[in-house]
Amino acid sequence: MTRHIGLWGGLLAATAWLVAGTTPLHCAGALLCLAVVWWLSEALPPAVTALVVACGAVLMGLVTTKEAFATFSSPPLFLFVGSFFIAEALRIHGIGERMASAMITRANSAYALLFLTGAVSFLMSGIMSNAAATAIVLPIALAAATHVPSKQFAAALVLAVAWGASVGGLLTPVGTPPNLIGMKFLETQGLGISFLQWMTAIIPLAIVMFVALMLLLRWRMVGAEVGRTVIGNPLEHQRRPHGKLSPGEWSVIVAVCVAMVGWLLPSVVEAFAPGTPLAKWLKARLHEDVVAVLAGCLLFVLPGGRDAESGQRRPALLWHEAVQIEWGIILLFGGGMLLGSLSDKTGLSAAIGNNMVAWTGVSTTWSIAALVTAVAIVSSELTSNTATATLMAPLSAQLALAAGGDPLPAIMGATLGSSFGFMMPVSTAPNALAYATGKVSIRQMVVNGIIFDVIGFVIILLGLAAVMPLLR
Repeated sequence: MTRHIGLWGGLLAATAWLVAGTTPLHCAGALLCLAVVWWLSEALPPAVTALVVACGAVLMGLVTTKEAFATFSSPPLFLFVGSFFIAEALRIHGIGERMASAMITRANSAYALLFLTGAVSFLMSGIMSNAAATAIVLPIALAAATHVPSKQFAAALVLAVAWGASVGGLLTPVGTPPNLIGMKFLETQGLGISFLQWMTAIIPLAIVMFVALMLLLRWRMVGAEVGRTVIGNPLEHQRRPHGKLSPGEWSVIVAVCVAMVGWLLPSVVEAFAPGTPLAKWLKARLHEDVVAVLAGCLLFVLPGGRDAESGQRRPALLWHEAVQIEWGIILLFGGGMLLGSLSDKTGLSAAIGNNMVAWTGVSTTWSIAALVTAVAIVSSELTSNTATATLMAPLSAQLALAAGGDPLPAIMGATLGSSFGFMMPVSTAPNALAYATGKVSIRQMVVNGIIFDVIGFVIILLGLAAVMPLLR
């Protein structure tokens, strides 16, 4: 029934936009409404909805066929491909279970396991992309989830990884693209802040947000009975004994290390030797997607031991194993990127922001900061975080200056708010990876995501008010 209602409700919402007008903005709004309703109701498989959006954009004349389908082969999507290869190899060779066992032995309850898993993702995403951190930790969380017989707990564990990575991206300027966009725009306004200033001010705020996330997941998704579940000796629950590392496990470790070094190296070199030829070369050549694909392809070369059936030597990953990854999630995220591009190109995002200003009539420094933070959070659910930050940073500064207020709180609020996006699978790459596991439903993500959006909004405003002296 929900799917049936969603199917026709999405079509009616899109039709309402087209009845109001047939300008590119109205057409983009129609596609956005159609996609959001269908994704929320799961009227069609999410990947199919993404393809319908691409076809609709072409039929409405918003983009050419080449432009519409180019988003499904854009570089960020290949970060998924490489990461999925690594995740599949982690699963096949059981290294995820081995690492999960090591985590479980340090946790005496399901609550402790939830916190530890989220904390690993949170810390890793501060020094590498949120998607990369999620891709590495998620297989470990899935293996760990088998030790607690609860579907709700498995969903909470997956969300702890994905949302922990999104929150952890705030820790450093290189943790996520919106941070860098905000910092660069601050420089254009004569309000530049240093790497150290960012970390000194934002790390406490991010830690508070992470603790709030853990409390939310504990309250909403992990009951007291499940949470207090005592996890015994993990070796008693393993499907296979864990002795020395196998050749396949060593190969996976090598691939993971190659990926992590490749993801970290440009940022580390830029931090310690900014502007040097090496830093420029690494930044220009060592893209995250290229590193992910190279690390994933390395698994087809590195040894994987002997095949259990034939006894022949095999690589760490075979192609028939690689094609088992969730290819549909790549189409899903490609459709989300296309919607973000259309919203920006047609002025839909700007119209939403400007109408919010007209409706609310804000005028003071902190009321403007509250408005742009809220708009950034909402926009990040519908468009990419990078696109949201690109739009909201200049808009927030313009609003603050026009009202005679301080632009710094507004720009920082918009920047941090742009890193949110906890409601939809297409909102962020970590969300997409979490949804691809099949452990989390869209309804679980939406309902809990709305609550966490509100909590994050409050923490951002109160946190900025407290740390603002450190940013000057």
